[in-house]
Amino acid sequence: MPTIEIKNMHLYNNQVKLKSKTLYSSASDQKIETKRKSKISLILGGCKSGKSSYAYDYALSFGYDSTQRIVIATSKSRIDEIILKSDSLHTTKEENFTIIEDNSNIESTLDNLPSSSQIVVIDNITVWLSNLLQSNSDIEAKQQSFLDKISNAKEDVIIISNMMGLGIDPKNNEEQEIRNISGVFNQKLAKIADNVILMVAGIPMKVKGELL
Repeated sequence: MPTIEIKNMHLYNNQVKLKSKTLYSSASDQKIETKRKSKISLILGGCKSGKSSYAYDYALSFGYDSTQRIVIATSKSRIDEIILKSDSLHTTKEENFTIIEDNSNIESTLDNLPSSSQIVVIDNITVWLSNLLQSNSDIEAKQQSFLDKISNAKEDVIIISNMMGLGIDPKNNEEQEIRNISGVFNQKLAKIADNVILMVAGIPMKVKGELL
C-alpha cells in the first residue's frame, strides 16, 4: 500500500482554473454547467532544467484548496525537493497541495484521489520506473496499467519525466537499462499526451499541443 503524507505548500499564482464553467442560455438566461475535457501534459527535460517548477506553477492555478491539487511524489527525496522548490516561490496562501508518496502503485493512487481533485502532478515518472526495476516488478504490465489510468482520468494530469538520453552515457548496466526503459516509455506517454513540453535551461519549448 502506498504511504500517504500531506505537507504544506503555497499558492503564488492568483489565477484560478476550474474544471467546469457556467454558460447562460440566451433564450432563458438559465445557467448551463459544462465540464471541460481533462488533459494530459508531459514535461520532459534534463537535470535542473526547470521541469518541476514549471509544472507546479501551472498546477497552482487550479482550484481553491489543497485537495484540488495533488502531487504524487515517487520517493521521499522527491517530497523534500517539492517542499524546497515551493518555498522558493512567491507565496500568498498555505496548504495548496496534497502530497502523496507512492513509489510503485501510482495506478492505485490515481483510483483513490480525493473527489474534489482537479489536477494531479506526477513527480517523477523516471524515478517510478527505477523503483519498479529495483523491485523486479513486471514493468511492462505496470506501464500499461498506468497508461490506461491516465487516459481515463477525470483530473488534468501532468507527468514529469527525465530525458536521460541527453546526459552523460551511463557506464553501469542498471543505469543503461533505466535510461532505455525511460526513453521508450516517454515515447508512449508522448503519443497519448495532449501537450508535450521540453524544458531547456528553464525555458519551455512546445513539442506537441500547447504550452501550459
